[in-house]
Amino acid sequence: MRQGRITRLRRGHYATGAEESPESEHLRLMLATVPDVTPSSVFSHTSAAVLHGLPVPEADLAIVTMIRTTSGHGDGGPQLRVRNTRLSVDDVTLVDGLPVTTLERTVCDLARLSPFEWGVAAADAALREGAEMQTIRRVLRRHPRLRGLPRAGRVLGVADGRSESAAESLSRVEMMRRGIPEPVLQFEVIDEAGVVVARTDFGWPDLGLVGEVDGKTKYADLLRPGEDAADVVMREKRREQRIRAQGLWPVRWGWAEIMDGRRMAAIIRDGIRCARPSDLGAAAG
Repeated sequence: MRQGRITRLRRGHYATGAEESPESEHLRLMLATVPDVTPSSVFSHTSAAVLHGLPVPEADLAIVTMIRTTSGHGDGGPQLRVRNTRLSVDDVTLVDGLPVTTLERTVCDLARLSPFEWGVAAADAALREGAEMQTIRRVLRRHPRLRGLPRAGRVLGVADGRSESAAESLSRVEMMRRGIPEPVLQFEVIDEAGVVVARTDFGWPDLGLVGEVDGKTKYADLLRPGEDAADVVMREKRREQRIRAQGLWPVRWGWAEIMDGRRMAAIIRDGIRCARPSDLGAAAG
């Protein structure tokens, strides 16, 4: 450890190298936790979200979360929280050989206890993966005494599987909070010949506006065989030209603006004013 060749995951457990993402690092911490907990414990909440591929705040990934399925009190330590929460047999499954709450139960727990916007992001992702809203609501009704049920109900009321990323989900919540008109999700821009020239994250066709979120995707991820970054930039510019040719004004924002919802709302409202300069009353939203 002094030489920097190994890292201590938790007391008595070490690893070499570093993982590529906070989620991968959390999974490694989960694997190091298994030998130290009772076999009746099940990964839940944030840790279950990682196993199911649901988005969670990076700040929550430093602690493994589990539920004890046998009698006893919740316990843990600096890197482990074990909850004593009621589980049904149908609430537990296996993912990569690890006991974990089902996708639907995980969504319920995150919707109950996570910040509202992250609960929506998790629910959106679960619906996108094939979870059914009816099943999620049935799991929630199965445990009427759990804490946070009203919040979970509000989360499920706005969840929409058409959101394709956590950034889009969080953007939607900020739009609701800031009084931005409700957008069309995955809006298709169609030219006079009926050809789809672009698909944007958000669209306000009545306002002549489309919006897109720049998440963590890098230009390297957009490269096609034989392309360099300049090719990607040019391709994006041509795409934007096709959007403008249909009388639509495009706006973009990223994580910094999402985390400060006022900045994101300002970008959208400025875009509305540019798209409809003669109708400033409607632009005020």
